[in-house]
Amino acid sequence: MKVKDVLSWLDGLAPFDSAEDFDNVGLLLGDAEAAVRGVTFGMDVTEALVDEAIAHGDGLIVAHHPFIFHALKRINYNDPQGRTLLKLTENRLCVIAAHTNWDKAPGGVSDSLAQAIGLTDVSAPDAFLRLGTLPVPLSPAELGGLIRRSLHIDARCYPASDAPIARVAVAGGAYGEGYALAAASGAQAFVVGEVRHHELLDACARGLTVYDAGHFPTELPGVMSLYERFLADATRAGWPVKAHLHFQPPYAGALLAP
Repeated sequence: MKVKDVLSWLDGLAPFDSAEDFDNVGLLLGDAEAAVRGVTFGMDVTEALVDEAIAHGDGLIVAHHPFIFHALKRINYNDPQGRTLLKLTENRLCVIAAHTNWDKAPGGVSDSLAQAIGLTDVSAPDAFLRLGTLPVPLSPAELGGLIRRSLHIDARCYPASDAPIARVAVAGGAYGEGYALAAASGAQAFVVGEVRHHELLDACARGLTVYDAGHFPTELPGVMSLYERFLADATRAGWPVKAHLHFQPPYAGALLAP
């Protein structure tokens, strides 16, 4: 395989031209003609992920978040991003980002989050938001326990009331602004990766219970889904390539043990 073959595979799942205008997706570093014997999947191109890719002998990284997002005006080899970039180039690693195109794709971040929580009858009020039904209604505290078991994090809960919750909207990552559409679509609770104070105020005023479950935990199911899809397709097609998943969060003590 070559890097361009992995790019083509990703484009078939989540077309790069479907990414938001502000985004930076596709091949961000490397050579599309380079041979690929191993791929490391992960959330962010951290130094720890790059070290793992090098240890496995993987020449390609497929990350959810773009390693290069804003313009780089200077590169300091003593800074974390500079050190990481130096390791990437010294080891001739290639980097692909599948960000907002994978957020909204079928089976992507939003769908994977809904599946992780166990929602049924899932619909899409917009590209990033998913709305579904719990198997049985739960109190705000009980739904918090379900999120803990599903995402391995204690989500911060902002209950609008103590009423049982049946309809839940979810959005991975920083999509707190989706609260208004979630409420208008009939959701009683909204599970999201990041939410702002003024969004919380209005959400609770609309009767919407909000769970701030963290950017990394809410998007990790989508990264795992992409990795598992690659393994399945590689096995089915007989691609001569191995794959590894880096799921270590960039901070300590935030995620609970499965």
